[in-house]
Amino acid sequence: MRRILAEVGVAGRREATREGAQAFRRGLEELGTTFIKLGQLLSSRPDLLPDVHIEELGHLVDSVPAVPFAEIEAVLREDFGADAFVSIDPEPLATASIAQTHRGLLATGQEVVAKVRRPGVVEQVELDLAVLRSTVRLVMPHSEAAQRIQLDELADELELHLRAELDFVEEAHNTDLIRGLLEQFDGLVVPRVIRPYVTERALVLELISGAKVAAGHGVAPERAAELARELFRAYVFQVVVEGVYHADPHLGNVLLTEDGRLALLDFGLLGRLDEDTRAGLALLLLALAQNRADDVADLVVSLSLTSTRSDQAGFVQDVRRKLPRFHHRPLASIAAGQALADLQRAAIQRDIRLPTSFALVGKTLAQADSIARLLDPELDPIALIEEESLEVMTREVERRLEPNRAAAYAFTQLAPLLRLPGRVGHVVSELERGTLTIGVVPTGLEELEHNLRSIANRIGAAMIVGALLLASSLLVRAEKFEWLGVAGFCLAGVLGLYMIWKIIRTPGEL
Repeated sequence: MRRILAEVGVAGRREATREGAQAFRRGLEELGTTFIKLGQLLSSRPDLLPDVHIEELGHLVDSVPAVPFAEIEAVLREDFGADAFVSIDPEPLATASIAQTHRGLLATGQEVVAKVRRPGVVEQVELDLAVLRSTVRLVMPHSEAAQRIQLDELADELELHLRAELDFVEEAHNTDLIRGLLEQFDGLVVPRVIRPYVTERALVLELISGAKVAAGHGVAPERAAELARELFRAYVFQVVVEGVYHADPHLGNVLLTEDGRLALLDFGLLGRLDEDTRAGLALLLLALAQNRADDVADLVVSLSLTSTRSDQAGFVQDVRRKLPRFHHRPLASIAAGQALADLQRAAIQRDIRLPTSFALVGKTLAQADSIARLLDPELDPIALIEEESLEVMTREVERRLEPNRAAAYAFTQLAPLLRLPGRVGHVVSELERGTLTIGVVPTGLEELEHNLRSIANRIGAAMIVGALLLASSLLVRAEKFEWLGVAGFCLAGVLGLYMIWKIIRTPGEL
């Protein structure tokens, strides 16, 4: 365990290995639902983990032994009534840590898929989350690394994702939402939610037959290339135009249907972006596509949290060096999500804290291009984004010029100007009365404060060692307290050796 913690940078430093990454993945799988989801979340953070761990976490198996069919059938009968289904196949289509799915036939004669939450999973998740929250509260105040990677935000995001995936009413809403957004893409299909068969712990969906997308998919090259373009365009559209996107398009959640379309499944996890972040990401993807390194760096910084320690100039140089590598190259020669992953790593190394939404968008686009790669390895994703740029910008202008949005934006910009005369008058009045107070809050003094505290601690320790030596010398001369003097000498020696060891370990001090 210590070796794994060192490889991921939690306890010390050690070169990452395939064996350590596999052990880390297996450990998360054994711990169950919450930790499997944590691993999936971490797989979107190449700024936190080495490449080998990111790759291995992408292979996390969210598969567990099946719940006895009697328990599944009992939930369906209790939630939907005894007469809702004519038949249900006892053999599950899939068994995951949160839910289990079965093929069924409704009384209406429609073939469907019934998705049922595993009994006891809510209680287990609540217990796991309580443990994680306690650990984060304990670590955050004392760990600079935890603060740098925003461990508390990572825990909050995990909790948000888990609670959303546990509620099938929320998943049904997500499914309907994405189905509506993707109606314009003829090559994609989303199963319909069969209402009223929706509760918090059970959900019935239209059955769509198909196979997982694989290298030997058998689709004609022209059609496969068309599907690859449509899939990638759909995810870019969801992210940069709508700000709401299917956030888990891995190979198990995308099927190649019998009629030659791609079916998207499982909408428990939906990414949502606020308006400003969505607009920033839209401009960022366009700048990436057009090879504008300075604009890419500026947009990343505008989306991030920076401090006086952030090296923005160094980040600009990193982007200038890395960005041209991804242009005029097909998917077959680009590692999935490599461009956004490189941006994440460069940002964290320069002490620029990216929002967690950036990581999830990067993972989503990486998963989408991994599927597109199987359909059309020659697809150039950067060129495709550039082709879409005109439509994206046109939609953005239309959105900004909508009367309600334009009026709201104008009011928020003008309101501070309208309050400006009153504020100036207040400052002038304070100056006339001589009561104007100006507060200055220093920033960026953490390192100075640390050094001063270290100096004070060492001076104090030296004084204690000196006092111990002096007192011990006097005690040794007293016949009854020789033993106490010897003990004082020993304690002074231990403290002195410890201080020497600390000084030697501090770079640049000797």
